[in-house]
Parts: sequence; C-alpha cells; structure tokens
Amino acid sequence: MSTLRHAVRSLLRTPALTAVAVLSLALGFGANSAVLSIVRQVLLRPLPVPYPEQLVNLGAPTDGAAGGSTSCGNAGDCDAVFSYPMIRDLADAPAARTRVTGVAAHRGFDADLHARGRTAAVRGTFVSGTYFPVLGLTPARGRLLGPDDERPGAPAVAVLGYATWENQFDADPAAVGGLVVVNGHPATVVGVAPRGFAGTTLNDRAAVFVPITLRPLLTGGSEQDLRDRRSYWAYAFARLAPGATADDARRGLTSVYRAVLRDVELPLQGGTRPATRAHFLARALTVEPGAQGQTRLHAQARAPMLLLLATAGVVLLIACANVANLLLARGAARAGEVALRVSLGATRGRVVRLLLAESGLLAAAGGAAGLVLARLTLAG
Repeated sequence: MSTLRHAVRSLLRTPALTAVAVLSLALGFGANSAVLSIVRQVLLRPLPVPYPEQLVNLGAPTDGAAGGSTSCGNAGDCDAVFSYPMIRDLADAPAARTRVTGVAAHRGFDADLHARGRTAAVRGTFVSGTYFPVLGLTPARGRLLGPDDERPGAPAVAVLGYATWENQFDADPAAVGGLVVVNGHPATVVGVAPRGFAGTTLNDRAAVFVPITLRPLLTGGSEQDLRDRRSYWAYAFARLAPGATADDARRGLTSVYRAVLRDVELPLQGGTRPATRAHFLARALTVEPGAQGQTRLHAQARAPMLLLLATAGVVLLIACANVANLLLARGAARAGEVALRVSLGATRGRVVRLLLAESGLLAAAGGAAGLVLARLTLAG
C-alpha cells in the first residue's frame, strides 16, 4: 500500500503529464471497446435461443436455373429464398428427420400495428408453425405460434415482441387474449415473445409475429404465392438433430430437395431446352451456420467492421506509443530523484515496484475512462 501511495503522490506532482497520458489511453481503450462491442453485436453475437450453435441456415442458389418470380428481404440475398411449398416439403420429409429436428420459414414485412388507440409503423415477421419450436423458445406470456396456427383457414393470431408489449401495451398481462390490428386486419394476441428476442434477422427486429399463411392477407398479395412453386420469397433455417453435423443435414435435405425438383418442379418448367433442364436439376441446397441468425447485413458489414477494428487497433497502438514516450521523458527528468532514493537506501526492486505501480495506475485510470467513453459513444 505504501508503494501505491507513493505512486499516487508522484503522479499528482505532474498533473499535466498524467492527464495527457490518461486521456490518450482513454481514447485508445474507448475506441477499441466501442468497436469491439459493435463487431460483437453485428458479427459475433449468437441468437438468444437455446443452443444456437445447432441452427443452420438453408439456401438454394438458382444461378439463373429457375424461372418464376423472386423476392428478397433483409434476411439474405436471392440465393437464400425458397418457395413456400418447397419449405413445407423439406419440413415434412421423413428422410430429413434423422438429420434435423425441424425446418422453419420466415419473412419480414412492414406493419402498421394498431392497438389501444395507438398506431405504430413497425416491422413484423411472418413465421411458419415450426419457427418457435425449432428455436426452442418459451413465451414470456401466453403461448407462441405453433403448427395449428399455420393451417389454411386458422384464426388470425399474433405474438407480440417483448419490447412492443412493454412499450405499446404497458406490459399489461391482459394484452394476451386481446385484439391488435395489423395492416388493417384484426388478430388475436396469443402470447408475448421472450425478453431479448426480436426475430432471427439482425436488421429486421420484429415487433409482431404472425403465421406465414397470413402473408397474402396482410400484404395484399395472392393466395397463389402459398401454392406457387415458382414464387421464391421465404427464408428457411433448421436445427440439427442430436449428433448430426451440418454436412449430415446438407446430405439429408439435399436428397429430399432434388427429389422434389425432379418429380414435382421439373414438369412445371415447360418446354425448356435439355441443357436448361439439366442445369435446373443440378441445383444444390446450401447449409450454413446459423447461430447468429439469418441476415444479409453479415456479408455487407464484415469488411467495413474488420477495417474499423483494424483502425481502432492502430489508434490504440498510437496512444500506447504516446504514453510510452511521455513516460520515457518523465523517467529521464527523474534520474536525479531515482539516484537520491537509491542513495538513501532504496533497493533496486523497490524503485522498480514504484515505477510499475505508477504505470499500472495510469493504465487503470485510462481503462476506466475508456470504458466510460465507450459507453457514452454507444449510447449516443
């Protein structure tokens, strides 16, 4: 403790140098802390679901081999969308059940959510009945959507996002069982999603979840989109079965996928050329890690995030170099003081401990100030 007291007094005798050193370290540490937090949030943070490492995202690159219409959203590019009937085939096929425990579909949409006299423009998510079961989530209130809600003709129901329930419904338990109006159509609230979960698409935070079979009603589309195998618009993910790997899932799902292409969808291509038909049948299903969810933001942000991280690292190196130069200059100016301490009986080890204590205090003060700066930066 005496060494620390001496170190504090020594630093306070040169307040300008100490302040510059602490500020330099704060800028370096703060920039890196803020950038690391952003990188984790965008690229590394797993979904708040049980065992997210077991999730895999499915894709179906067409490479121009599929006719029909394609519609992409925030969850990924057009190589990641399926027709709704194809996702149902993958989810229902017994051959795939040994590799995955379930396949789920989803698609974001713009929603006007009206309840309790207030209307808010939010994002919603159409989800299949397997969406919440595959994720393994439990509701904060009521129940989540299930397979029965996806049946054609089932009553219109909705699950509120937790933040929506808190902000627009004042966390009222009576909201469950009440009505909300989504894009002009009433739906019964059957539950509230768990706290912290806002969907599986990072840049598409859902305020409300509704069955995917309501898409034509809520977006002014056609019921044909739910039956048309040449209309590609839904995203899909799956959960690996116990002991299965992504390669196992790819092989199991590909066998089902190609059988459907050959037996069901190829005849829909009409009188295309043999080369085009062969190209169509050669389409491969992709299986990618899905622990961070499904979003095109990952691919778009990876390079800028890594560049920002490298820049923050350079800033930290410059800050450390500046502090090192300051301490070297301070050490040269204190040569007489150190010589006096030694002449009065201070051992070499005690002098070294004092200098290390001063450096440690500077680092601690700079780190603490850096954390405060990072918090202010992220809050802003």
